Amino acid sequence: MHNLVLLLFNLGVLVLSALFLRECFRENEQRATKVAAAILIFFVVLVPVILWSPPLRFIPDIVVGLLICLALSLLIPARANREALAGTAGHLTGEVKRFDERDAVFARVRLSPDKEPYYRNYYAEHPDQEEADAQRRAKGLLGKLGSIDNSYQPLNAMIHAAFDIPDILGRSAKSSPVEGEERKRMDPVQATELVKQFGLHIGADMVGICKVNPLWVYSHRGEIHYGNYNEWGEPLDDFPAYAVVLLTEMNWDHVSAAPHSPSVAESANDYAKGAYLSTVMGRWFAHMGYRGIAQNTRNYDTVLVPLAVDAGLGEVGRQGYLIAPRFGARVRVFAALTDMELVPDKPVSLGIDEFCQRCKKCSDTCPSRSIPVGEKTITNGIRRWKLDEDSCFEYWSKIGTDCSICMAVCPFSRPDTFSHKLVRTMLERSLVARRWFPAVDNLIYGKRWRPKQVPSWLEYPKAKESGKETY
Repeated sequence: MHNLVLLLFNLGVLVLSALFLRECFRENEQRATKVAAAILIFFVVLVPVILWSPPLRFIPDIVVGLLICLALSLLIPARANREALAGTAGHLTGEVKRFDERDAVFARVRLSPDKEPYYRNYYAEHPDQEEADAQRRAKGLLGKLGSIDNSYQPLNAMIHAAFDIPDILGRSAKSSPVEGEERKRMDPVQATELVKQFGLHIGADMVGICKVNPLWVYSHRGEIHYGNYNEWGEPLDDFPAYAVVLLTEMNWDHVSAAPHSPSVAESANDYAKGAYLSTVMGRWFAHMGYRGIAQNTRNYDTVLVPLAVDAGLGEVGRQGYLIAPRFGARVRVFAALTDMELVPDKPVSLGIDEFCQRCKKCSDTCPSRSIPVGEKTITNGIRRWKLDEDSCFEYWSKIGTDCSICMAVCPFSRPDTFSHKLVRTMLERSLVARRWFPAVDNLIYGKRWRPKQVPSWLEYPKAKESGKETY
């Protein structure tokens, strides 16, 4: 009977090991594939020991005992992260000053000297930034697009083609109630279910609802895309009460090539999707008799990651990205603001904050050292890990892509397969998992990022050798 129990337990571990090996191989994780193969071989060797080697049977007894103890320890529940469950409010420590969009690096780069008097007025107040901004403006935000890959034209064309879509749709970002349409009064619960299902139907991968906290609305307009500089510097005080937050998943095959061109091609693709999703949702509200304001790369009134947190779509990681269930950091965030009454979602606790405190993989790997290695700090009344945007964008302009290494190396970003689902579930619930899994992840996958080989249709110059690069 004892041997039978050992054998059945061992066979169960063998099945899980084989499944994990298959997933590692498919994900092109070379180190993890070797580790999984070694585990599989070890448990294969244990089978004849259990069946025919009584003097060595103490070995499987010890192994099974240790695994049972480990499994039991993972049942120790983690305390609820009150900060995470409070949403963005859980990270506030004092007075927060609304962010001025004019200070965003994207807005500053577009504010060239021929845009008088706006240029003169801005740098009269921020003289210390003028020289650095001029250098960045001369290089362009991404420098020479795709320069890390010799500006390979097929991929660059994908990037340009996708970014054309927000330009086309951006003019329709702000929708007032359509003339002649009667305002449809709906029960908020019914309206919320309809809006969420509609968002998923038109292509969003996750949808959440929140009330718009004024702290996350820009104080003044700063980004101008269509020559309407009369709006530059205008206060943003008239905004709807609710936000429908829409997430799109970035494809793992593209992201895993970071920092090469496939990653920015996928970013562009998601920005095109987000422009469509947020615009259609905004227009739907307009045809229902309400305001609908799309939030995408051609019209931001709000800082979107805090809205996504308050809408229950994830937590913020060390690298400053939203980390969502199933997709991790490889998501893009969009929204539609509306004055239709909806039912807000509740923030979630996924174990991400505690994991990031110990992991540090993104900060250790970041080529520009833009992600803090230490503890959170208080910036503008918010306790968080503060990204150095300037050094981050400097690296972008050097390689001609938006890098995405921190997104790709994040353990939460791996494909939504069985083993990764299991790990995410344990991180959400288990105290031991949150404390020890960062070290386990480093042991299995390594601490340094190596770009993965892409499918043949995405290959760029030297793509087959990209896996040799270490960051």
